Amino acid sequence: MDGLARKMLHYVSTFPSSAYSKLGRMLCCLAQSFLMTLAGAWLVQCVTASGARAIDILPRDYLALPSGTNLAAFYYDLIRSSEFNIAAVGTSKNNTDLHVDVGVYRQIYYGDIGGRSWAAEVVVPFGTEAGQIAGNTLGRSTGVGDILVAAGISFLPRLERTYNIAMALYVSMPTGSYSSVQRLSLGANRWSFDSQIGYTQAIGNKFWFDAAADVIMYTNNDDVGVYHATLGQQPTYQGQVWFSYVPDKSSLVSVGYAVQVGGAQNINGINTGIKTESEQVRFAYSKSLTNQFQVVGSVAHDVSVTGGFKKDVEALFRALYTWR
Repeated sequence: MDGLARKMLHYVSTFPSSAYSKLGRMLCCLAQSFLMTLAGAWLVQCVTASGARAIDILPRDYLALPSGTNLAAFYYDLIRSSEFNIAAVGTSKNNTDLHVDVGVYRQIYYGDIGGRSWAAEVVVPFGTEAGQIAGNTLGRSTGVGDILVAAGISFLPRLERTYNIAMALYVSMPTGSYSSVQRLSLGANRWSFDSQIGYTQAIGNKFWFDAAADVIMYTNNDDVGVYHATLGQQPTYQGQVWFSYVPDKSSLVSVGYAVQVGGAQNINGINTGIKTESEQVRFAYSKSLTNQFQVVGSVAHDVSVTGGFKKDVEALFRALYTWR
């Protein structure tokens, strides 16, 4: 079967990219359909609750807190998509959609080593997702996603209240709900390692700037589809920035941009056309209700996507509470 799919893809590749014939398009769709079926639960990995996505930041996330501080946060993430792209093949729009509703619990503890701030955290995602591509149902997945553990440390020798630069390592563990024969799963059945460097800086009294850069490395998933194939993935690279205006001491209005490249997937060495390449614009509003309680709402839209679902809208709500 793998050989047949490879031959089909090779044959289709001989057609001019600028003008596929009807036969070429049909063969390409058949080959890609086979690979998608073989890929099973990893068909929409780029939008699931588990760990293929880089860790998105919100404004001031990298601002260090005093040693001994605990932070608990709850996130609700809603994603709606109506287009699915396969690299070098095309985009499906008719009878194509993805609905993702994910909650996340995040717990962080802040400490210091000789005045240098550090943090340790755990992230637990859970939720549901369902969709279809060109009328072919992907089914529904409900449960717990892969748990992440993380540790980070500031590069600054002491705690600063108006800027920080730090690095963090997020490790996604294969603990989530997973089935090799489902096309959607909240779990990834593999490990991933996200190394992130973040920077946050006040600009005068009325503006704020945040930036982060990520590299995600993946182990293989060796239980994909009914044939128990092996899924591999190239590293994903992400950059993201936020520019914020401070209307008053308790509020923040922000606009952001993020870009991802890389992340090409393969099944038993055969390219699936799925990758993590996108550009996204974001808007956020933050409000501190008390010194310990803050809420944030953000809305995002994918400007372009190659090799995955394009997010028409992503709405995120976060509530966090700190104590010592």
